[in-house]
Parts: sequence; C-alpha cells; structure tokens
Amino acid sequence: EASGAGPVTTGITPDAATCGACLAELFAPADRRWRYPFINCTHCGPRFTITAGLPYDRPMTSMARFALCPACRREYEDPRDRRFHAQPNACPVCGPRLSLADAAGAPIGTDDVIAAVLARIAAGEIVAVKGLGGFHLVCDARNGETVARLRARKHRDEKPFAVMVANSASARRLARVDASAAAMLESVERPIVLLPKGEDCDAALPGVAPGLAEIGLMLPYTPIQYLLFHEAAGRPPGTDWLSEDQPLALVMTSANPGGEPLVIGNDEAIERLGAIADAFVLHDREILVRCDDSVVRLPA
Repeated sequence: EASGAGPVTTGITPDAATCGACLAELFAPADRRWRYPFINCTHCGPRFTITAGLPYDRPMTSMARFALCPACRREYEDPRDRRFHAQPNACPVCGPRLSLADAAGAPIGTDDVIAAVLARIAAGEIVAVKGLGGFHLVCDARNGETVARLRARKHRDEKPFAVMVANSASARRLARVDASAAAMLESVERPIVLLPKGEDCDAALPGVAPGLAEIGLMLPYTPIQYLLFHEAAGRPPGTDWLSEDQPLALVMTSANPGGEPLVIGNDEAIERLGAIADAFVLHDREILVRCDDSVVRLPA
C-alpha cells in the first residue's frame, strides 16, 4: 500500500553491499536471478542513490519506470518474504538491464556484457562502469601500461588509485590486513581502507600508489562488481569461491575529470569521459543522488 501524505519525519537508509542471501542466489545456476546484475532485497542494494524524495516508495525512486512482474510482485507483497516492500526489487524479466558502448557511445552488441567487459579489461582497456552513486573508471591494476595510460588521460600524475579485490584473502596478498582491517573491508559500508603495503605490492600493482607506504583497498559491493570477479574465477557455482584468494585486482577510481562532480548520467558519462574510457558499461536505472566511495584509515 502506498504511503499517505504527511510531514516527513524519516530519512532514507544508505545503500548497502549485496547481502549473503542475494549472493547465494546470484551464483546459483538454478535461481531465477542467477547472474542478474541488479539483484537486491530489503537487506541490501540501492536506497539513497535512487530516491527522488520522501516517502521512500517505488514511485519516488528511479525504479518507478520498471513494472514488477508477477513473481517479483508476489515477493514485494508478502510480509514473510525478505523482498517485502523492497523498492528496488527486480529480476531479468522486469528490471534494469546492462548495456555496453564504445568510447563514442555507440552500442556494442553482446550476449553477455560482464564477459565482454572482463575480456576488454584483460586486454588492457579502461572501462567506465556505472555504479550505485556514480561511474567508476576500471582497469587491470596489475597492468602497469594501462595504469599509466589512465593516469595520463585523467591528468592524475601522482595521486594513488584505489584497488578492488575479491575478498580479504586477496587483500592479504597486497597489504597487511589484520582482523580489524578485515572487518572494515567487509563492513556493509564497503569503504576504501588505507592499509600498509605488503612487500610485493608495488611489484604486483605497478604505478597504482607510487612512492607511498599505503594502498587503498576495497571489496565488491554491487552485483556488477561481484560478477566481474565471478567471471574471472571461471563462473563457479555457489559461494565458496568468495572466501578463496582470487588474483583479479581492479583499479576502481571515481570517474570524474579532476576536480569536477561525479558523473551519474549515461549521456553525461559519454560526453565527459569519452576521452578517458575505451568503453562504457551502462544501464537504464537512473542514479538520482551522487555518492562517492568513502575512505578510512584505521587507528594505529
């Protein structure tokens, strides 16, 4: 039932990293949301960044244009379901979709955007990926030539880039990660955590954080990000792989030319980032509120 009018006395909960229950469905080949890049429930997914105003009801979000299919409608209306009144609820039948475009914004035909993007990243391309609160510029953090090209195109000569890895086990290959650091990396807010570099960090990630003692690491928090790591791992069924060390490391830096606001719209991204990105991962769920990744340093 829609909310009635009245004084606004509430806020909007922040976006939250994909929860364990949704990850179990995302990687279950028999599930109807297997590898669906917009899976969410009341425990996770976008909130703040898709909301135009209060009350927080679907018509007041960028999901308003997506009519629920019968299966999603049943979940949405069932108080016993964890998707009861999950405003961004969707599935491959009724929800947002990914698309791929070249640097000029022309569509690139593909049956599998995630596989195509990972192949481009592996080939040394820089890809602008639409996220929750803006776009990220993404490339292979282990490819020094690509990282140098990203620096040149973004006019970012010295500032370090944040790196996304699959999990804390993967982070330990690059940095010193104690229990409190792992807890912060894995927290639902998913900040970039500044950590002391490991011995092999600079050799493994050439040019990512030159001349610094720390590296900024983060873990996946959207289904699209998880799917990139899943693809790189060979699409294993189930979630066991999520706790195993994965070699993929991605530069994940805010996609805004220096000093400018975050890019959030598809057309805006192509106009402002076309000289930086080789390709674009787009989708048709609008970002209504800009929101950048937070950065934390643990107390000494």
